[in-house]
Amino acid sequence: MGTGSSPASTSTGEKKKGEDRVLSHGDVVLIRSDLAILRGPRFINDRLIAFYFAHLSADLGDDLLLLPPSIPYLLSNLPDPASVAAVAEPLRLASRRLVLLPVNDNPDASVPEGGSHWTLLVLDNATGGASGPRFVHHDSIRGAPNLPVATRLADALRPLLQQSDSGRRAAVPVVEGPTPRQPNGYDCGVYVMAVARAICGWWKNGHGHRGGDWFEAVGREVNADSVTVMRAELLQLINTLIQDKAKAKASST
Repeated sequence: MGTGSSPASTSTGEKKKGEDRVLSHGDVVLIRSDLAILRGPRFINDRLIAFYFAHLSADLGDDLLLLPPSIPYLLSNLPDPASVAAVAEPLRLASRRLVLLPVNDNPDASVPEGGSHWTLLVLDNATGGASGPRFVHHDSIRGAPNLPVATRLADALRPLLQQSDSGRRAAVPVVEGPTPRQPNGYDCGVYVMAVARAICGWWKNGHGHRGGDWFEAVGREVNADSVTVMRAELLQLINTLIQDKAKAKASST
């Protein structure tokens, strides 16, 4: 899905051999090369998405759940529904209003740096009303090339969400959400983070409790310019956290 200088990562966020850790944030460890990814025209990896999703989650409460990329990737590659149910049970997906799941197209789980495209799948238990839950897929490339991958994840999760109605199971559809298009081959991961930020802002402003959906907010807030700025903003956020932790460590010694 592009010609950037590195593929979209689907590793579990482990530190590469020989790389210096620069920041531990919750369960996410960032390394020095992650900062270089933000500076240049390069694909975003799973560590950066996991870090930013953890940052967004800090004041959201339990209604919204933002999962790091490793969890959706695991769920979509487990061998059977029982395994999916066992992993997903602590996540309480059916009781959340929205669940944001990054999707990567890595076809081989044994290749930690595989994959070339990121998209966002949203489990929407909030806006469907009487029609019930749905999955909304946001793909920043025309033609939604990641839709089959997102559909496989939705298929894995659907049995956990379906409600019995007169002995019949209601379908939980997958729909394409309107998504601004990336103008290059490497910013898909930043679009995932930008769309997630727009959805979280829409929810925090109370719109999620008044009906409607977040599509207008995504269209208004996500574009090529805001994505370029977001790389710099994310780099600044990380550097600020690094400095804050250094000051806290110095003051405690």
